[in-house]
Amino acid sequence: MPMRNRIKEFVDSRGISVYQFWQETGISRTTAYNLYNNSAQYLGRDVMDAICSRYNIQPDTLLKWIPAQELNNAD
Repeated sequence: MPMRNRIKEFVDSRGISVYQFWQETGISRTTAYNLYNNSAQYLGRDVMDAICSRYNIQPDTLLKWIPAQELNNAD
């Protein structure tokens, strides 16, 4: 799928740890670490809402679309 999450990029840009991200958002620890370590992991609606509400951001901050041909070239 050409949609990727940008959680690692977001967390790193804020200078916080995944642990702090997990604590601040209230999402499950497993979900926080999976999103950080795997950009192909999708954000569920409740998770997206929790993150956007906590940090007062728009969903496009957390997602990016990559054209299929770029994904194929990366393989």
